[in-house]
Amino acid sequence: MKKALLIANPKSGRQRIQNDLFHIVERLDGAGYFTTVALTQYRGHASELAAGAGEYDLLVCTGGDGTLNEVISGVLKSGAGMPIGYIPLGSTNDFAGSLGIPFELDEALDGILEGTPRPIDVGSFNGRYFLDVGLLGIFSRTCYETPQDMKNTLGFLAYVLEGIKEVPTVHPIPLRVEAGDRVYEGEYLACVVSNSRKLGGVVSLGEDRVDLSDGMFELLLVEREKTPMQLHGYIRALRTADLKADGMTFISVPSLRITSTDDQPWTLDGERADWQGSAQIEVLPKAVSLLMK
Repeated sequence: MKKALLIANPKSGRQRIQNDLFHIVERLDGAGYFTTVALTQYRGHASELAAGAGEYDLLVCTGGDGTLNEVISGVLKSGAGMPIGYIPLGSTNDFAGSLGIPFELDEALDGILEGTPRPIDVGSFNGRYFLDVGLLGIFSRTCYETPQDMKNTLGFLAYVLEGIKEVPTVHPIPLRVEAGDRVYEGEYLACVVSNSRKLGGVVSLGEDRVDLSDGMFELLLVEREKTPMQLHGYIRALRTADLKADGMTFISVPSLRITSTDDQPWTLDGERADWQGSAQIEVLPKAVSLLMK
């Protein structure tokens, strides 16, 4: 009999896994898999579990984008190269939305059991892997400081409520961004490096603008606002995904070198990432494969 490892985060997404776990195992069993269930106990545990999954025929994870990040990191570190099945049960699930992975449980399982491996790019931030988005500046602390019980209860609204508290304390960050032969230097409210069609569950970018396996990430820089009207222009641009407002830069890049005299933390796929004011960001083209229809 084939063997499957199911890595589940019991705390993500309103703790839905507590109700859905038996059904998932039943579906895997019906497809001919003897399933081992591993519940994550601490941050980084999913990565450790995935790194030791080489004996399994199928690796499935369920939780949010952070759980998927850990699982893919573990697979890459181990060199196993196996395709991964993802059941999104987190608070926002931006990356699943970008890929078109269904949020409905049985539809996601159909993609895993009946689909094919789809290669996707992975980012490297000073050697640390990320899939979806790296964020520095406004709202970045919100992602990793919002209490988990608040995320479970309110979903994306939790990030918004916590982010509002952060606005009065935000200060522009001095950055030097080297993107090939282009250099951007100044004070910025935000720097975003992403491989996603949906940023923060709000800003939607179409398939014609973002390809998740083209060896490129998208860079968004938002300069320090000079007038209240310019700030309103930023808000309008983010709401409409027309990222051409005065003071905004939006380009596709395969690698970046970013330096700053301010070492406030980044957020990578919703988790804190310290950087000491220097980051080399690279795209690893088609580094892993996800099972989907």
